[in-house]
Amino acid sequence: MKKSITKIAALLMAVLLAAATPISVYATPEEEASLQAEIVASESVPYLALGQDLNDAELSVVLNEYGITKEELANYKVAYVTNAMEHQYLDAYIPASVIGTRALSCVMVKEAPKGSGICVTSKNISYCTISMYKNALLTAGVEDADVYVVGPSMISGTAALIGAWMAYENMSGETLSEERKEAALEEIITIGQLSDGEGEDAAVDSSTGEAVSKEKLEELFSYVKAEVIANGLTDPEKIKAVIEEAQKKFNITLTEDQIKKLVDLMGTIGELDIDPKKLLEQAGDLYDKYGDTVLAKVKDIYSQTVTDDVKKNFWQLVGQFFKNLFSAIKGNS
Repeated sequence: MKKSITKIAALLMAVLLAAATPISVYATPEEEASLQAEIVASESVPYLALGQDLNDAELSVVLNEYGITKEELANYKVAYVTNAMEHQYLDAYIPASVIGTRALSCVMVKEAPKGSGICVTSKNISYCTISMYKNALLTAGVEDADVYVVGPSMISGTAALIGAWMAYENMSGETLSEERKEAALEEIITIGQLSDGEGEDAAVDSSTGEAVSKEKLEELFSYVKAEVIANGLTDPEKIKAVIEEAQKKFNITLTEDQIKKLVDLMGTIGELDIDPKKLLEQAGDLYDKYGDTVLAKVKDIYSQTVTDDVKKNFWQLVGQFFKNLFSAIKGNS
């Protein structure tokens, strides 16, 4: 019985803490209209961005993964990614021969409830991991979206980021910043180049002496990115100090050239003025482990917006809650 009551107490305390945030009890007509609009949007048909050069067989593979027939495709809002677009965005980062001559990457984007963040799944993608996509989409300015990347066969998936932007812009009606898009692309390419690479291209896992995995490098990258965004770092020396600290923290060895590459990229990201709260809201699975870093500014905002009266009333409520709880425990003992 005591264990059950303890569990109930923990659950009620969680609810109580959530209730501490000031909210309006009654919705205005404008708020009701906004809520209704969100409900309608959540039921809308997903947006698609398809590689323009898919042949019929390849298109069938992709649509099958999405659970769509060719006849049903007419009911969807579709944009097409061209090979020219791929070269426009990617030529600065990877050889044209690697990009190829056919646009094949496909993306489905669906609006998610506000505050639910970015969710990514993929099929037939060899180069880009889920975390790489999620980090890059966050940098580009994408919010609250379910993103499903599919290749007709095993492909790198780098160009899929372009399709994700197109589908998201069509869905949201927003135009993503070109500066943020370029930073997102550089981010996803850099992680790929510094991990699982050959020769001098890849960083080294200090514990094995082998090229570091994408997953481990993403840990270092996300940590540094959290520090840069939470503390508004743009000074190269300060960013370099964070990277050198991260090397020790994650047991990764970087060359001076690799450090410089990360410093330059993080300097660009630091100038994008990304809200640190977005790291937790949109990609909490990547950043909640760095809560002290990311929440540094969020805690300041809380202190400024929550009044002393609200805090006083909250703690009075907590006190009464535990008083009643202990009485219940005593009565059942």
